[in-house]
Amino acid sequence: MKRSEQKAATRAAILDLASQRLRAEGLGGNGVQRLMRDLGLTHGAFYAHFPSKEALEVAALETAMASRTARLGAVPHGLTRPERRMLRARSYLSRTHRDHPETGCPLAALLSEAPRAAPAVRESFQELLATVVTDSDNSQDPAPPSEELALLALAAGGLALARAVPDAALSDAILAACRDAAGRLADAYAVSQGDPQ
Repeated sequence: MKRSEQKAATRAAILDLASQRLRAEGLGGNGVQRLMRDLGLTHGAFYAHFPSKEALEVAALETAMASRTARLGAVPHGLTRPERRMLRARSYLSRTHRDHPETGCPLAALLSEAPRAAPAVRESFQELLATVVTDSDNSQDPAPPSEELALLALAAGGLALARAVPDAALSDAILAACRDAAGRLADAYAVSQGDPQ
């Protein structure tokens, strides 16, 4: 393997682990020394790939978001806007997503930390949020940005809250309540827009 290929592979391995830890443990999960040690690399080797921990956090956030978006896949064609919304809400507000933050949405994982993050991380968080709002429904009948923002806030907040409580029944109830609310919100937007559904 060429040196450039080896360097690219090492960077990808760093980002893969860092993106998992970012989602599972938050910004504190990516201490440089621990991260590099767990990959079998030296602390000094980190700087061959990233100029700073902040740069790693931005890249890990972007990697995590790209990974989550690829896993969600496309929404099937032929569904009404409310049906598309419910399909996405069921996936996002699920036990699987709740119980596996390491493969989940980084926006929900970082809700409580983002306000105190470094400026570059906050900028990246905001850009990714805007991308979700504008690109999440690439159908011929896209939802208005206000609907996407409301549904994303409901879903990410609901998921974060469901993860925060230790009682499994309460956590499940939070997920169910948010899924129901997402359906009502989508229906209300459809009616207000004159969507025949």
